[in-house]
Amino acid sequence: MITAQDTRVLVSITRAGAAGGDWAPMLRELGAQMQADAAQFWHAGQVWDMAVETSGARPAGLTGLRLGRVYTGEELSDRALGSAAEGDQRALGIRAPGGAAWLLLNRGRGVFRAADSALLSSLAPHLEQALALAVQVSGLRAEIAQADSLARRLQVGRVRFGARGEVVARDAVARELLVRAGVTLPVIALAGKGLLRLSPTLEMLCLPDMGYLRAIDAPLPEPERIAQCLGLSLPEARLARALGQGASLAEAAQALGLTIETARYYSKQIFTKTGLRGQPDLMRKLWAGAMVLG
Repeated sequence: MITAQDTRVLVSITRAGAAGGDWAPMLRELGAQMQADAAQFWHAGQVWDMAVETSGARPAGLTGLRLGRVYTGEELSDRALGSAAEGDQRALGIRAPGGAAWLLLNRGRGVFRAADSALLSSLAPHLEQALALAVQVSGLRAEIAQADSLARRLQVGRVRFGARGEVVARDAVARELLVRAGVTLPVIALAGKGLLRLSPTLEMLCLPDMGYLRAIDAPLPEPERIAQCLGLSLPEARLARALGQGASLAEAAQALGLTIETARYYSKQIFTKTGLRGQPDLMRKLWAGAMVLG
């Protein structure tokens, strides 16, 4: 029969997996159920106790133990796992993506009950499922963070339209772009309206199902990155950047404090080293190439 305390432990395990691996609340719930003074959980180079998460390898004393089996304090006594002489321990290994996870509970005084071992054994499949879920959630979070970082570098935000074509949601980058441009989206149907100029620095492409905001004053990569990516010297990269922003050779030379002869020499080097043909080709390379993603 599942008790209310057992239910709380199971719920805490599920929540830990759904949260991407926040195991401390689960350890507190399980520790309270088993009257443990301490509980630790190791997985993928991380260790959790009842309060915090830190980095740390699992104890060498757990090496060689079978997964899915509950080990008693007597069986662990010669493995230097830090149990007090008058106390007791229980250990359980769980199969998980990225390597086995290990759960260790300690009592400073007294011993664990047979029911405690039975509880741990029954939790093994639930912990295995929660660990798999936690790895999936963590992976999704990493992908979302990478996508968000890319959107920020490209200065692209998204808005979602409702049934009547009005804006009902916007992502974080879209909100930032609107604030920076000092623009408030009109409360009207925008879906399918095509390209809108919201401000001198912000445009919005309104498709039937989604809207995209793009800052049109987004800067080119810094000269250091241009130099690294195109194999140019730093002075050549500075000139390439100025030309990429649409300046004529004379305008770029003046802005960079170069003589026109030096600018012509750098320009020749740029096109020789890159194999590009003229300023329009250079602009396409700088604005539309993969360099802006880094």
